[in-house]
Amino acid sequence: MGELEEFLAENHLSGAQKISKGWSSDIFLAQDTKGRKFVLKVLHAKSNRRHMSQKETEFLKLANSVGIGPHWLKTDFARNIVMMEFIDGVHFSEWVFGKISKSELENFIDALFAQARALDEIGLDHGQLAGKGKNILVRGAMPVIIDFEKASRSRKVHNVKVLESFLFRSKNSAIIKKIKETLQG
Repeated sequence: MGELEEFLAENHLSGAQKISKGWSSDIFLAQDTKGRKFVLKVLHAKSNRRHMSQKETEFLKLANSVGIGPHWLKTDFARNIVMMEFIDGVHFSEWVFGKISKSELENFIDALFAQARALDEIGLDHGQLAGKGKNILVRGAMPVIIDFEKASRSRKVHNVKVLESFLFRSKNSAIIKKIKETLQG
C-alpha cells in the first residue's frame, strides 16, 4: 500500500482522484464516510521540495488566522501530505470571462484586495497572485486565495501591489481588458 492509500485509510477517506498537478505536488480530492470533500496536497516522490508540507502548513495556518485561504485540517509530515478544506469553485481566470455583473466584479475585487491587505499586514507575501489567476479561486462570487507553499515571511510583502498590476496595469492582458469592459458596462 502506498503512502497516499495509507493516509486515506488512517483518516477514513476514500475516492482520491487527482484534480491538479503542480510543479512539486499533486492535488487530490477525497471524501469521508459522510460524503464531505477534502483536498490533499501530496509531494511528488521525485520533488526536491522536501519541506513542502511544513511550508504549506505554516503559511496556510498563518493565512487562516486572518480568515484567508482554505481551512487547514491536518498535516502528515512523514508522508508530505497536507489536508485542507475543499473549495468548490473555479479559477479566477475562468470566472472573470463568464457572465458577471459590474457589482459582482466590484465586490469580488474589494474582497480580494481586503485579503491582500490582510496578508500584507501579517507580513506574509504569497508570491504567486499574478500570472493567470490560478491561485485565486472563486466560490459564490468571492475570492479564496490558495497555494501557500511558496509564500514567505522573509520577502518584502507586496500582495496589494502585485494584484494592482495583475488586475489593472499589465499590458496586453485579456483579463485586464475584460475587467475594464465589465466595470465600464
